[in-house]
Formats: sequence, structure tokens, C-alpha cells
Amino acid sequence: MVAASRLVPLEGAFNFRDLGGYLGTDHRETRWGRLYRSDTLHELTASDVERLVGMGLRTVVDLRTERELARTGRGPLEPHDVDFRHLAVVKEGVAGEQTGEGASDREALAAPAPAGDDLAERYLWYLDVGRDALAEALTMLGDDANYPLVFHCAAGKDRTGVLAALVLEICGVAPDVIVADYVITAERIGFIMDRYRADPRFAERVAKVPASRFSVEAPTMIQFLSELGARHGGARAWALEAGVPLVALDALPELLLEPLG
Repeated sequence: MVAASRLVPLEGAFNFRDLGGYLGTDHRETRWGRLYRSDTLHELTASDVERLVGMGLRTVVDLRTERELARTGRGPLEPHDVDFRHLAVVKEGVAGEQTGEGASDREALAAPAPAGDDLAERYLWYLDVGRDALAEALTMLGDDANYPLVFHCAAGKDRTGVLAALVLEICGVAPDVIVADYVITAERIGFIMDRYRADPRFAERVAKVPASRFSVEAPTMIQFLSELGARHGGARAWALEAGVPLVALDALPELLLEPLG
């Protein structure tokens, strides 16, 4: 896997990348130029916007919290003819989540695991607290009218990583490839964290978060995928149980994989 080949070079986002080129069901690869994952888009430059609009970007799915969105806004894509859907995976004040000033910032930047649990468990927790948001995102991916589409959170690591894993598994992409896609963020996290440390809205809060929470390690995604299968029967079974319509779920791989023949 060559990370550079899938990164979209932008000045204001460091982890915007194409999910094309992964081998899936029936030996069909995921299509290039259809689905992207990214870190936050609120610092895009004018040239970034021109590039994304030129790519035909049709939909942005923002997985961040209400507070994150309120603090930074949608960014410079807002005036353009790009559909915006805010699907917060974590809502402030949910059971087991810290509340108060700064809580959502730690969630946004590092997604600290619940007390006593590791980061993979945190990702599994997202399947519960973010069930409706993730199910709605998957439902959107079953509609051709929404493509090309990008989904993102703050760093493009945790919430974005979970949704990417669900989508790729539904498309039949092998676990080791899903893990490798997740780990690409390790090459980008330094740039992302430098941006937050330089932003007075985030610098103080970032400094209080243990550095380990910003790590991107293969065992995290390996464990998540294993437990996804053990606890829920895999991504497709979880999606069906979460309320994703069967018609959308069946359409999703057909819309993302290269045609047969």
C-alpha cells in the first residue's frame, strides 16, 4: 500500500485520502474518486476548496460533536454547492462520557478510552453511542446521489477510522488491508497535532492529553475488527441490526466497487 498515492494534497487538511484501490468482494477493487476519509476541513484554503469542488465533491459527512462544529464552523466549503450532513458519533452528556468544558475537545483530538478500557474498546463503544449516526452514514453511502463523498472527524483517526472500517469490511476488503489503511494516519498525525497545538482554541487542552492517546497502532484496529465479529457478527450484521435498510446495505458495495467484468 502506497500512502502517497491516495493522499489528496491539501494545505488545510493533512489526512484527506481516497479509499479507492482496495481489493474487495469478487476480486473487485474499490473505486477511485468516490469515497474519501479526512481530518477536519475547517482550515481549507481557497486553493483546497477549488481542488475539491473541481473533483466534483458532492457530500461532506461531519462526525464531530456539536461543540466541535460550533467552535470551528463548517469551514470554507460552506458557501459551495456541497451537501453537508452533521452526524455526531458522540453527543455531549451521554452515559459514560465526561461532560463540561474541554470534554469534547479530548474526544475530538484523541478519543480517550472509557475508564479501564483500551482504545479498541472505545471504538466498540462508538458502535453503541454512535449507532444512529453511523447507521445514517452507511445509509447515505447506499445512495448514488451522495457521491463523491468525504467523511471526517477532527484528526481522521478514531471516529473516521471506525466508519472506514465498517465500510471497507462491508465491501469485502480483507482485515489486514483495513488495518493498513487505518495505520496510514500514523504518518499524518504529527502534522495534525502541530496544527492543534498552534491553535489557541485547542493548545491548552491538547497539552493536557497524554501523548499515548494520539497513537495510531495496528493492534487497535486488529482488536476492533476481531471484537466486531465476535460481538456483532461483523460489519454487515451490525449495520442491519442498527437499522441500515437492506436495500442501502446491498447497494453500498455495488456503488463503491468496480463493476464486474
